[in-house]
Amino acid sequence: MVAPAVRLLAALAPVALLVAAPPLLGCGGGPAKDAGVCASAGVCGAGYCVAGRCRPASALPAPIDARRVLLPPADLAVLVEDDAAAAPSVPDAVALGRAGGGEVVLLLRFSPTFGVGADIASAFVVLEPAPMAPPAERALTLEVARILEPWRSETATWGRQPRLSIPEAAAIARPRPATPLRIDVTSLVRDWARRRKDDHGIAILAPGTDAVGAAYSMGISQGVGPRLEVYVR
Repeated sequence: MVAPAVRLLAALAPVALLVAAPPLLGCGGGPAKDAGVCASAGVCGAGYCVAGRCRPASALPAPIDARRVLLPPADLAVLVEDDAAAAPSVPDAVALGRAGGGEVVLLLRFSPTFGVGADIASAFVVLEPAPMAPPAERALTLEVARILEPWRSETATWGRQPRLSIPEAAAIARPRPATPLRIDVTSLVRDWARRRKDDHGIAILAPGTDAVGAAYSMGISQGVGPRLEVYVR
């Protein structure tokens, strides 16, 4: 018998507006310290690990009556601790969690196409693996935070980065297989409807703890860069 949550997840396909979405299922790796963040089946008790979060068996990351909206970043900056003196630039790929580079902060700002009163069912920042990049040695926990003040990629550096809210564990980048990573940012996107004056985008933080790191494309010359995947009812 097919589990109810699996049958429900299969129904997500009709909501895609632009391209077919990979299944919102977690696999491989292990649990993070935050019990709500996961990367594999069997770590969520009676629930399921779906799109990086432990969810009840009856819950869906995206309701079947939602429409799917994909947004590219209106602005993007990559801040690397060990390149603090470097001029602002965005590389083709970023190795999140690589110990040799120190902490990495990815700044993303989006221009929503949905109305202020939109009913946001769920939202995910999607990162695509960099082509031909070696895998990380272990699963890496990534954090997200709200950007609290204006910034521009032309001037943002490690020493001149905008203030952030307190980061929270949000996803686990697993070494294999090399599949798109979805980072749950639903609560941050829902806040956009409130027009808070200190909402200036989303930051993804990756402490440098792995010899290799998890490499993701920024879409500059090859691959697909970060995007925001929003399910709106």
